[in-house]
Amino acid sequence: MDSFREGDAVFMRFLDGEDLVEGIKQALKDHQVTAGIVLGGVGMLSKPGLVYYKGNGVYAPIALDDDEFELVALNGNVATIDGEVFVHLHATVGKADGQALGGHLAGAKVHMTAEIAVRALEKTMIRVLDPKTGLKTLRFG
Repeated sequence: MDSFREGDAVFMRFLDGEDLVEGIKQALKDHQVTAGIVLGGVGMLSKPGLVYYKGNGVYAPIALDDDEFELVALNGNVATIDGEVFVHLHATVGKADGQALGGHLAGAKVHMTAEIAVRALEKTMIRVLDPKTGLKTLRFG
C-alpha cells in the first residue's frame, strides 16, 4: 500500500492481495487521522465480506457466489473505539454480469488494485455502545 496526505485528504493505493480494511486503518494511523469521512473507493476485491445488521449486535453475511468483484462504491467514516482507529465502511460491489450488491464491508482482500480517498476532520469522533440498538454509535467532540 502506498499513501500520501495533502491538506485534509489522504489518498491510498493498494496492491493485489493486501487487506483493504486493515490497510486503510494503517494508512490513517500513519497520517495521524483519527476522525474522517471516506470519500470513496474504486478497484477490485477478492472475496469481500459483506454483511447487514439484524439488530442486537448480530450481523448476517450476504451470500456472494463469485470470488472477484469490482469495487463500484465505498463510503463511510473514521472514528475511534477505545482509542483505536475504527473504519466504518459500506460498499457496493459489481459482478462480471453487471449485478450489484451492497452492505457493510466487514473485510476484503484487494484483487489487482484499489484506490481510496479519506477526508480528515479536526473534530473528534468516537464510537460508544448504544444499549438500545447494540451498535457502537458516533459521539462528537
